Amino acid sequence: MGKIAEKQNSKRTNILDAAYELFISKSFNSTTIDDVVRKAGIAKGTFYLYFKDKYDLMERIIAHKSLFVLRGAIQKLEEEKNVTEVEMTFSQQIVFIVNCILDYMQDNKPLLTLVDKKLSKCVSSLSTLADTELRDEISNLVQSDIDRGSTREETIKKLYLIIDLVGSVGFDSIIYESPFKLEEIKPMLFSTVEKILA
Repeated sequence: MGKIAEKQNSKRTNILDAAYELFISKSFNSTTIDDVVRKAGIAKGTFYLYFKDKYDLMERIIAHKSLFVLRGAIQKLEEEKNVTEVEMTFSQQIVFIVNCILDYMQDNKPLLTLVDKKLSKCVSSLSTLADTELRDEISNLVQSDIDRGSTREETIKKLYLIIDLVGSVGFDSIIYESPFKLEEIKPMLFSTVEKILA
């Protein structure tokens, strides 16, 4: 990545982080673009170089934070595989990632309330992912399902279904503890994930 691209990426991330903090502390509706540019320390015109409006900014935050959660889960998976040195099936890897995502969601309720049930936004972001290391790790994971006989499109669809299911069930069970608490529903959720992957 060149210096100009790095600087642009840094500014975009700075705006996303400033807006995220404001959306968490003040709420989306109570935060103005003026609040965001003030907190980010940029000119208002700079904001519009990167985002169309506050709604576009929110969509990008959801994708950005969803990918952050996914990146953390995949890093934990890689650490687990290195420590145990046990070959994990595709299904075992996905269940491990799902468990990491649920644990993160439970520990970060403010993020969960902002992202709501939209974790699946990260699937649509994968094609434009700038983080080559994460893209390679996801590609390797996808390839392991393709090696089992799935097509790339089928695998992406499965991952979308799983992430959307996890986002929705996780949100309801963590935020509302209804209709079930997370620990009550986890075994059936994992079983359902395995069935989707079968």
